Amino acid sequence: MVNVSFRKVTKQYENGFTAVNELNLEIKDGEFLVLLGPSGCGKSTTLRMLAGLEDISEGEISIGGAKVNDLPPGARGIGMVFQSYALYPHMSVEDNLSFGLKMMKGEERKSDDEVSKLISETATMLGLSEELQKKPKQLSGGQRQRVALGRALIKRPRVLLMDEPLSNLDAELRQQMRVEIRRLHDELGMTTVYVTHDQIEAMTLADRIAVLNEGELQQHGPPMEVYRNPTNQFIEGFLCAHLNEIVDTANALFGGEEE
Repeated sequence: MVNVSFRKVTKQYENGFTAVNELNLEIKDGEFLVLLGPSGCGKSTTLRMLAGLEDISEGEISIGGAKVNDLPPGARGIGMVFQSYALYPHMSVEDNLSFGLKMMKGEERKSDDEVSKLISETATMLGLSEELQKKPKQLSGGQRQRVALGRALIKRPRVLLMDEPLSNLDAELRQQMRVEIRRLHDELGMTTVYVTHDQIEAMTLADRIAVLNEGELQQHGPPMEVYRNPTNQFIEGFLCAHLNEIVDTANALFGGEEE
């Protein structure tokens, strides 16, 4: 069972700025949780603390019931996908996928046959089997993001973390990748934490959303429950009003076609 727990987690920088303030949040085993909020709300800092890329000022983070505050990123059993693809341009897709596996040491190190099997399985899962010998510059934006996702998935992490992974894609590709990401989550069943400022992305991907503002958790719950029962004015403005505007715009554009 791989649940994630934040208990009174705070991140305060040396200049006194508090990016995250006493966050309490439980993420269930196999859940797809989206951290949603405007720029500067603390969502990426929260993800980076979970990944071990940011130190925690106060509180406790646990993965699978084990405290991870002082563990390095590589010992936490996480995979991470960033906004930037961060692919090695001189390497083929196959080498980009396998790089992390080949860097493993000791008992974790995989045999060549195991590495080949994982590459094949991951490439098939992501529709990259025909692209394995290509370099990143020969791929489309969507294919590059699939490689970045595959590099995180190939080590079969206990928890998958994604920080604004679709921001660099155009609208059509973003929609395609949302479908792919949700399909992969349902297929693999791993605990997933996804950061975005995009309300539509959050509503369509999440089992549960956690809305942050100014470092404070405002509300969390199933997307439609939060939308229908906002607990404060920030949720009403940031989530509900924004979604209502999209619906009103769609009705205005297409409502007259039936007349």
